[in-house]
Amino acid sequence: MKLASTQIERFLNAPDPSIRLALLFGPDSGAVGERAMRLARAVAEDPNDPFRVSELDPQRLASQPERLVLEAQALCFGGGRRLVRIRDADDALAPAVAALLALEQCAGFVLVQAGELPASSKLRQLVERADRAVAIGCWPESERECAASVRAVLAEHGLRPEPEALELLVERLAGDLGLLRAELAKLALYLGPEARWVREADVCAVVEDVGGAAVEDLVLAALLGERERVERELQRLTDAAENAARILRVAATTLVRLLHLRAPIERGARLETVLEQARPPVHFRIRAKVARVLRAWPATALEQELAALVEAEIAAKSGSLPDRLLCRRAFSDLADRAAQMPVG
Repeated sequence: MKLASTQIERFLNAPDPSIRLALLFGPDSGAVGERAMRLARAVAEDPNDPFRVSELDPQRLASQPERLVLEAQALCFGGGRRLVRIRDADDALAPAVAALLALEQCAGFVLVQAGELPASSKLRQLVERADRAVAIGCWPESERECAASVRAVLAEHGLRPEPEALELLVERLAGDLGLLRAELAKLALYLGPEARWVREADVCAVVEDVGGAAVEDLVLAALLGERERVERELQRLTDAAENAARILRVAATTLVRLLHLRAPIERGARLETVLEQARPPVHFRIRAKVARVLRAWPATALEQELAALVEAEIAAKSGSLPDRLLCRRAFSDLADRAAQMPVG
């Protein structure tokens, strides 16, 4: 069965004993890993206990699917429920999972981790249709959900964010729960045990803007019609394993900011004044390119490009086509349209 977002927390804290398999999948690898660890602890207490926990290779299971049934049915020395873990799964695991779900009874619990699985995935469909298994999709959080996660994680360290700090943390960390936890732990260590508040300056000093500057460069290159630069920047991001949906989301955020800068210009403000008064400031590294874009692109055209990027992000999350292909097409099309603009 497929768990709704409102059911996930309850299941992670106290898995239903009738469930024999859980599939965690999706583009947010950090959330997949964290939720898998929580579930492993809920089932076996110590995920490293060799007497209760075993890990199977998905490639071996593809050729020997019966091994999953044997391992899941094995009794634990000293009692307790056996936990079987499988990482990096794909549709090749479907026959082994089908055999497990066909059993009348199963003593163990199987925890399967996967990356992005489209709605047409055999493994995903098998689990979502089963009564004795659950599928938990791990999607990037919305800004509101990310803000709630930031507050919750900081509270674990005895910290509260000021509004400006919270906004910046959401901007930099949305999209990867594992990254969020790691960066906030680093921030807490930096502030020390006596600190109670997180300020914007603390975030700037410690928390990395992962992928943000590179995506900004990519957007500006596309808006200026620099096709070769677009290819290079996009390749650099994908080589660094940046998620395509996240690239599109950060790109949309960049366009929103450009729209905010363009609005006063259309009301008669001078470009130089707008750039000087921008908050947060436009970095000197990209100031000249931002100026060229603001001269060439009217607000209506920027709004159309923003809508196109949002549509591409939605399509990338749907799994209808490979997300990297959609991402590459979106920026290629943007660069083609930029070639028709009077970019100086």
